[in-house]
Amino acid sequence: MRKGILIILAMITMIYYADKANAAFLLEPYAGAQFNSTFDVDGGSEGDITGSAVGMKFGFTQMGFSFGLNGQRATSNFETESGSESDYTFTRMGAFVGYDTPMGVRLWGEYVFSFQGINDDDSDQEYTEGGGTAFGFGYKVLPFISLNLEIANLSTAKYVNGATDLDLDIAYSSYLLSISLPFSI
Repeated sequence: MRKGILIILAMITMIYYADKANAAFLLEPYAGAQFNSTFDVDGGSEGDITGSAVGMKFGFTQMGFSFGLNGQRATSNFETESGSESDYTFTRMGAFVGYDTPMGVRLWGEYVFSFQGINDDDSDQEYTEGGGTAFGFGYKVLPFISLNLEIANLSTAKYVNGATDLDLDIAYSSYLLSISLPFSI
């Protein structure tokens, strides 16, 4: 009986003070398409990247400022200058800091500390030890829908093919046009 009364009092207190709190938990799923993206192998070939990406930002927001983690999974098609194509699935994880203006304009920067890709046709081929930075801006067309453009400069340092490890630097320049649903809970 006592526990029930304490739980009810705690719930009433949280409801009463919830509108007075400024900090909130941020949950923002997004999906988009890569366009005008390129890759450049150090001392080798270069080419274009097309594909799609889905991801989730989660963290905290207070008075327009936000920070947290961003996870993304992208399915990319690599087309070299010679015309050969290969499909890869890239995953990345990063820490972001952003600001939402009162007019609906959103800005953020991200430090990507994990970036790697696996060949969809041959899972023994991987690009690993990647990282980089990303910058983006968006506009909230509705309070819960945001249109975004993100520019990422990423790189990988190692190519793994089965038991073979090669030091191979590849630079990626990616543009992602996405739609997101930023929720503050």
